[in-house]
Amino acid sequence: MPKPRPTISIAHADDVPPIAFTDEVWQAIEHAYGRQLNADVRQQITTVATEYLKDCVFERTAAPKAMARKRLKRIRRAAGDLEKVMHDGEAFCASSDELSREQQQSAHSYANHLIRRYLDEPLLARDKLRHFLHTLVVACDCALDDLSAAEGYRDGQAWDWWIQGLTEIAQRHELPYGPRIVEASGKPSPFVALVRALQEHVPPRHMFSDEGLAKAIQRAQGRAQDK
Repeated sequence: MPKPRPTISIAHADDVPPIAFTDEVWQAIEHAYGRQLNADVRQQITTVATEYLKDCVFERTAAPKAMARKRLKRIRRAAGDLEKVMHDGEAFCASSDELSREQQQSAHSYANHLIRRYLDEPLLARDKLRHFLHTLVVACDCALDDLSAAEGYRDGQAWDWWIQGLTEIAQRHELPYGPRIVEASGKPSPFVALVRALQEHVPPRHMFSDEGLAKAIQRAQGRAQDK
């Protein structure tokens, strides 16, 4: 399997509508779970399901950190090079065959004057552009630091968080939460059946077999214990 790439989120999930299960849906969920769920439990399950959908939006639109880092470094390098040019000018040649230092300085000033004529704002005024470029370099450095510290989304993390949220709800209310692979009857455990029933109404769906779903739940619960 390819090595997971660290990512950063670039999405906004404010417009994700909250989930509203009908009584008929709740009856089907409770039938699969083999337990009746009171209003408090129903509300908590609805809340974590809505958060899951929001997390899915972030996960689907997460950009690889390597791409963001590459762009930041490119901008920083370009800004730094231009800042150096504006600060020092082109290297003055000491050869007697070239223009004198004063003549070269005059040429640079004249070039700046010609550029300034076509700018909307006098960015080439004394030190203004150099200050902006220096500020841009510093901003890129700060952004690179933020990027290094940012926690990214990995594939499947939203689903893991959802399972961990459901597990906490079941534990608080002394409901079954075990991720047993298969019971003696050949049926999935109650918690696996609950997740299966919820996934019928909470996209995106993960098409696991009962055994695969149980193993995925077990892994998600294990990751919570590793924190």
